[in-house]
Order: sequence, then C-alpha cells, then structure tokens
Amino acid sequence: MRILVLAPHPFFQARGTPLAVKRVLEFLSSRGHQLDLLTFHEGEDVDIPNCRIHRIARPLWIRNIRPGFSLKKVVCDVLMFTKCLSMVRRNHYDLIHAVEESAFIAAAMQRMAGIPYVYDMDSSLAEQLVDAYPGLQFALNTLRKCEAVAVRHSLGVLTVCAALEDVAHGHAPDKPIGRVEDTTLLGADQRYTRNGQGDSILPSSVDGTPVVMYVGNLEHYQGINLLL
Repeated sequence: MRILVLAPHPFFQARGTPLAVKRVLEFLSSRGHQLDLLTFHEGEDVDIPNCRIHRIARPLWIRNIRPGFSLKKVVCDVLMFTKCLSMVRRNHYDLIHAVEESAFIAAAMQRMAGIPYVYDMDSSLAEQLVDAYPGLQFALNTLRKCEAVAVRHSLGVLTVCAALEDVAHGHAPDKPIGRVEDTTLLGADQRYTRNGQGDSILPSSVDGTPVVMYVGNLEHYQGINLLL
C-alpha cells in the first residue's frame, strides 16, 4: 500500500508523539508499505526505509514549536492542509494515517478525494484545549462534536490508553478501535533496578516502598498537577 502519514508536529524530535510516529513509520516500513510523511518544518531527518519526508514551507517567524495547542501550530496546520491537498492531487494514496488534529485534514481529503483514513488519537483534542484554556469551557460540547466527526468518518481509531478508547467509543460505539500503548525504548539490559556492579540504582530509603516514575513532557495538559 501507499500510505500518507500526517504528523502535525516537529519531526523528528526525541519526545512523546514524534517517538510514537517514528515507531509507526518503522512498523509500516517493515511490512513493505511505501510511505510519505508530511510534517512540520522543524525537526531532524531520519532514515527509514521506504519512507520519504515532506515538510511544510518554513514560516519565517515560527520557531521552537512546543507540545500542546498554540497559535504557531494553527498556522502550521493551515500550511499542512495546503501541502497535503497538493500531495493528494499529485499522488495516489491507498490510506492516510492521521495523527492528532491532522484527522480533520484527513477527513477533508476523504471528502474531496475519497481516501480512507485511520485516526491516530494520541489525546482528546477537546479536553486538551479546555485544559489549556479554561475560558473555552463554554465551547466544550462543540469541540467534542468536532472530535466526534473525525472519529465517525475514519476507518478506525488507534488510541494509547483505555481512557481514550472510552472517548472514541463515546463518539462512535461501533467504530473499530485498537489500543497501542507506549512501551519502553530501553534495551532488556537497561530495565532492571540494579546496575552492572549489583548496586541499587534507587536510593536505599525507597526500598520496599511504592515508586512512581513519570516519563513525559511537563506541560500542564498532561496532568502534572495530579503528581503533586
């Protein structure tokens, strides 16, 4: 299959969603699919077999795009829509793999060109927006309806946790939904609590007590306050 992957963030950067997208690309490549990745202007090129990286035009004033909603991302998403439309008109794609808010771009491409898409749901966009901007609470129902459109028009949804499965099922109870949870990138010899000399990596004061480790960015929408 020829697959267009939409990744609305800097790629590649060693953080959250870009790491997950890299794993998706590597998996699809290993199955022999031909991949075109459309992403933002920032990020490092990585060598993945059968995968070509396409980037949006570089806006002169947009740099250092951080995780989460921002005006910078809105501008880049608009440029991404334009670039995606051009690519769809020039090439024949069997499927679009749409990450996060690019599902709305994929839904537009489906309507215009008939290309089916899979929604890679890394977060609830409606809840993320309201968490970041509490003043949007009044628009939560409208935002959820928009999110529901992206879910209902997709071939299926991929989520990273059970909570997002519930969100997707709430929008479309009969929609095929798969859960692909994040896994460690550490090798087998790095997953133990002791180093090569047999010394404990954790301080002795925590031996036998519960330990919580958070591995993610420190943006507010990630629920960091729950760890305090």
